[in-house]
Amino acid sequence: MEARNVNTIFTEKYNWIWRAVYWTTAALLMFFIFSNRSYDLQIRFALVGLLIVCSYFISYAVNQYLIPNLLFQGKIFLFVYALFALLILTLWVIFLAIFFILLYSSINLPDVVIPQREDIIILVSGNYLIVTMAAVIHFIRESYKRYIEKNNLERQKQETEVKLKEAHLRLLQGQIHPHFLFNMLNNLYVLVKENTKYSQQVILRLSSLLDYMLYECNQEEVALHKEIQFIQNYIQLERIRHDEDFNVNTNFPEDTGDLKIAPLILFPFVENAFKHGFQNAQGNYVKIDLEHSTNHLVFKVENRTSKETADKYLNQEGKGIGLRNIRERLAHLYPNEYKLQILPEKEIFKIRLEIKSN
Repeated sequence: MEARNVNTIFTEKYNWIWRAVYWTTAALLMFFIFSNRSYDLQIRFALVGLLIVCSYFISYAVNQYLIPNLLFQGKIFLFVYALFALLILTLWVIFLAIFFILLYSSINLPDVVIPQREDIIILVSGNYLIVTMAAVIHFIRESYKRYIEKNNLERQKQETEVKLKEAHLRLLQGQIHPHFLFNMLNNLYVLVKENTKYSQQVILRLSSLLDYMLYECNQEEVALHKEIQFIQNYIQLERIRHDEDFNVNTNFPEDTGDLKIAPLILFPFVENAFKHGFQNAQGNYVKIDLEHSTNHLVFKVENRTSKETADKYLNQEGKGIGLRNIRERLAHLYPNEYKLQILPEKEIFKIRLEIKSN
């Protein structure tokens, strides 16, 4: 913000004031420093006025056309060539104008003292020194302005990328919610229809899960113990659903300390394990294991499945939360800090996820 205010003061808001001050100062320098006081005042006024006007238009050409269109565009050779051509042309015009001024003065004012060759050279040199200073000031000012604009664009680009990343993560995470709700509502419908005594438990646990998803999952990270509790509540729902044949083994740490994790990053693996792990009539099972250290966790899920089901999961088929979704979330949330291994075997499907977390 401070840089923007400085840029506004020096390049935009008071631009005309700075120009007026510069060219007034330049005229005074030309009159009192670069002109010889030995020749008449009226000739000094005429020559200084001529050279100041020439200096202004030369500076305008350099600052408004050559610098932005050639120098700032990287056309260095063309810039030098054009600058040299402008120098030759303006020198010719200046010396021609001075010649006519001195010729007019010598004819119509025979008693005046006209400047000598050395005086003319000093005046013209002062003229181009003023032009050079104007060009240098303009170059510094425009470079600073472009630097500020580049920084603003870079900042806006970074903000946009962050917003896009957040939106993408919200979209990926949001795909879990309707999928989960659809499955749970279907389960609730079946349980109410077949066994009404469990329907109240399902509703209470489902309410707890929804509370977590609506309020906790809006944060970038949640405490690991809350994510574990969410998974355990989900497992209890599945226990009610598969009461007769529920072969599930879990190993969760009792103390997770201050370890945090992205919300719902582990849950899709658990849900898919239950979805595919209880499709067969016999031998169904699910194993879930979670180990952690100070900033590292290992999450393993194993379930019984068929080769056809495993292939569909790996090839992104079916209606479930695809592997691509999970990989994209992990890549966004833990770039270069995770390792996901998918280990399909004969009638067994295993995943192993390692995450480095703060």
